[in-house]
Amino acid sequence: MSVTPGYRLISLASDRAGDMLDVNRWAFTGDMRPEDLDAYASEIPFSRTRAMEIQDPAFGEVGGLAGVAASYTFRLRVPGGSLVPVAGLTWVGVHPGHRRRGLLRAMMGDHLADARARGEVASALYAAETEIYQRFGYGLAARQVDARLPRGAELRDVPGSDALRVRIEDASLERHGAAVARIQRRIERPGTPTLDHEETLRARFGDPIAHRRDSERMRILLVEDADGVPVAYAFFRREGKWDEDGVPGGKVHTWSFGAVDAAATHRLWSVLLDLDLMGSVEAMPLATDDALLWLLKDPRAARARIRDNIWLRIVDVPAALTAREYLCPVDAVIEVTDPLFHDNHGPWRVTSRDGEGHVEAAPGATPDLVIGVQELSAAYLGGVSLGALAAAGLVEERTPGAVHALAAAFESTSAPVCNLFF
Repeated sequence: MSVTPGYRLISLASDRAGDMLDVNRWAFTGDMRPEDLDAYASEIPFSRTRAMEIQDPAFGEVGGLAGVAASYTFRLRVPGGSLVPVAGLTWVGVHPGHRRRGLLRAMMGDHLADARARGEVASALYAAETEIYQRFGYGLAARQVDARLPRGAELRDVPGSDALRVRIEDASLERHGAAVARIQRRIERPGTPTLDHEETLRARFGDPIAHRRDSERMRILLVEDADGVPVAYAFFRREGKWDEDGVPGGKVHTWSFGAVDAAATHRLWSVLLDLDLMGSVEAMPLATDDALLWLLKDPRAARARIRDNIWLRIVDVPAALTAREYLCPVDAVIEVTDPLFHDNHGPWRVTSRDGEGHVEAAPGATPDLVIGVQELSAAYLGGVSLGALAAAGLVEERTPGAVHALAAAFESTSAPVCNLFF
C-alpha cells in the first residue's frame, strides 16, 4: 500500500484525542462544545485508531494530522444465526486542506488490510456520502425504516407481554451496559452486532450535549422478564413541546433498540407509545420487516421513509460465504472480481446441503455467475436479491438458471438491519 509522499500512517493513542477531534471538526463542519470533548473522546476506539500524519512542512505543521480513521471490533449476525468477526469503520475524515492527495485511499487500504490481518471477514460502515465507499468495494447490505408514530398508536396483542416489567432510567454504562450487551447477543436478525468488546460497548453510552439539541439527556427503557433477565431495551430522548393553546405535543426520539422476541417487542413499544406529554414517537432504525410494523393495528398511522443502513465490504470471500446459511441446496461456481484483494478472485465453488455452506477454490472451472465484490457484499446479509442485482445489469449470468438458483439460496428469512449507529 502506497502513501502519498509527505505523509505517514501512524497509530493514534488517546492522548491525541483532541487532535483527532479537530480533524473531524474540519471534515464534517462545525464546532464541538468544550464540555463535549470528553464525551466524544470516550466513543473513539483508540486500540484501532489510525491517522495520516504530516511529514513535509510544505503541507503544514510537521506532526499535525491530515486524516483519521478508526474501527470497532464487532461480531455480526449473518443469515442462519452465525456470528462473524467484522470491523466497524468509523470516525473517518480528511482535513479539507489535504484533499485530493490520495490520503483516504491510503487509509482505506490500511483499514481493509488490517481487518484481514485480524481475521475479520468484512468491514461495515454507515456512509456520510454513499458514493465514496463504493470506490472501495462497499455494497449497500441493509436498508432501514424510520417511522413516525402518533402517541397511543394501538398494537395487536401478544401473549406474555403484560407479564414483562419495565425500568426507565438515565442511561448508564455501569448500570445498563451488561444488559444491553446481553440483549444484543440474543438478537437473531442478520446485521445485528454484538457488544462484546469494551470500547464498542462504551461508545453506546456517549452522550454529548450537542446530540441532545432541544431534547433531554439520554434515557434507557429496559424490559425484563419475571426473573430479571433483560429482554429488550431502547435508548431514547424526549423533546418537550406545547402549542399556542398549551396542548402538549412532544416527541420521543429513539435511535437504537433491540428485543429478543415478540412479547418483548410489544412491551417495549407499548410503553414508548404512551409516554405523558408526548404527541409522537420517532422509531428508528427499523428493519423493513420489523415486528412493530406488523403489530400496528393501523399501519397507515406510521409515517415512514426508507433509507440506507449499513454498507458492507467482504475482505475474505471463502470465510464469509462459508459462515452464512443457504436456504436451499446449491452447487454453483461464482467468479468474484476484487480489485483490491486478488486472492478473493474466483472462481469459487459454492455448495450447500441442509443449509450449511461450503466454499472452495475452483481454478479453471467455468463460472455460472460473475459478480463483483461490491455486489456480493450487498447480497451477503440477504438485504438485496441476486436476482435484483442481475436485473440491474450488475451481475452476469453465464449458465441459464444460475441467478434464480443462487438468489433463492442467498435469501434470508428476515431482512437485515444494524440497530446500532456507529
